[in-house]
Amino acid sequence: MLMRSTPLKSLSHIPSSYQTAYECWQAESAAARSTTRDRYLNTIKSLAEFLKSKPVTEICRKDISDFAVHLIETGNSPVTSKQKVGILKTIFNSAINKELLEKNPTDYFKLPYKRPYKPRVGFTIDDLDAIFRSPIYTQGYLPLGGGRIACFWLPLLALFTGARLEELAQLRVSDIKIAKDLGHYLAISDLGNPTAHLKNEHSRRNIPLHPVLIACGFLRHVKERQSGYLFPDLKLNPRGKRSGYFSNWFSVYLRKKVGITDTRKVFHSFRHTFKDLCRTAGIEEAVHDALTGHTSAAVSRQYGNDQFPLAPLFKAIEQFEVSGLDLSHLFEEDAPKLIKTQDIKIISAFYGIAVGFTSNQKQPTLIALVKDQATGINLQTNEISFGEVPNAKAILLNAWVEIHREELMMNWQTGSRSGEFFSIDPLR
Repeated sequence: MLMRSTPLKSLSHIPSSYQTAYECWQAESAAARSTTRDRYLNTIKSLAEFLKSKPVTEICRKDISDFAVHLIETGNSPVTSKQKVGILKTIFNSAINKELLEKNPTDYFKLPYKRPYKPRVGFTIDDLDAIFRSPIYTQGYLPLGGGRIACFWLPLLALFTGARLEELAQLRVSDIKIAKDLGHYLAISDLGNPTAHLKNEHSRRNIPLHPVLIACGFLRHVKERQSGYLFPDLKLNPRGKRSGYFSNWFSVYLRKKVGITDTRKVFHSFRHTFKDLCRTAGIEEAVHDALTGHTSAAVSRQYGNDQFPLAPLFKAIEQFEVSGLDLSHLFEEDAPKLIKTQDIKIISAFYGIAVGFTSNQKQPTLIALVKDQATGINLQTNEISFGEVPNAKAILLNAWVEIHREELMMNWQTGSRSGEFFSIDPLR
């Protein structure tokens, strides 16, 4: 006797042979989530209705083909239709294991339909400019339907990380981590968080924070939250998704407020855009697959994205840029690592340390170079705004800054306007 974990009333309108096939799968999938069980049950119910309760043992490949076409003609995308046929294949395989069926009617099936165009496409630079100059980013418009501050951060995070919406919506403060000598990163994981949902095991990964996100004040937001979810105003929908209500809200906002009417462009388009820009930047496929949690055909990738070395991921994010998109109106501070070495005007050098300024800085920030690694020091607060200096060098640098603080402030004030900075004596 097969065990039942689905209420009897859920199976009350399904023919017995379909019910038995479903129970074969259910017996093999005791750990399946309730949403997965519902999806499988609804799919086999739909097949039973379409075939007018034709016995499962008499279903042939043509029946499956006709059902797939029916799904598309009734509003399902080709991708969804293929997924539903895949569900039937899994159920029928379980039925074969229990000797209910002799063969699987979905074997060697190919969807008899070609997509006329991509169901989802990336955003153009004009699209992105319209999004990030919409009321959320220019008028402080943070509606409850968009999760308050979530509607500000989720699009930015999606653009500069390539992460899926649900992965971002369920982030906790503890998921923002720091790697010594590298910087901050997002730890995308469901381990230790029973309410987190990831698409698959490859989705567990680390994504370095892009300098633009830091410049926009993301770390300040993290610090202010202290603990719990980063976006507490996102509420679970009936399916247990923290992003469910936000996804619906964003689609309406995109059409009504931003004016992007192409229905192929949705929140997931940020992910497409990220992948396109990674290719444009020349980032290796294995690396941007690791960043986005995509699987790869390479044998070496079988060890999992969560073990991909952090250093190449940080290097890739430094290469990543959205050329032509100006987000400086969102910056709270100078963008670390967007400052290129060739743009730094050196004013002094001593004991393996070179120091200088760059033009058009929002804050009086001294740039220190140690072995080509840039560190920013806010001259007003004497705090490091980005980067890290080895302890031995930090002592020397701090001593030099204290000796020349007034000169440095004057140098920055005049140079930030003229672009010319004067030299200062080194530490002797």
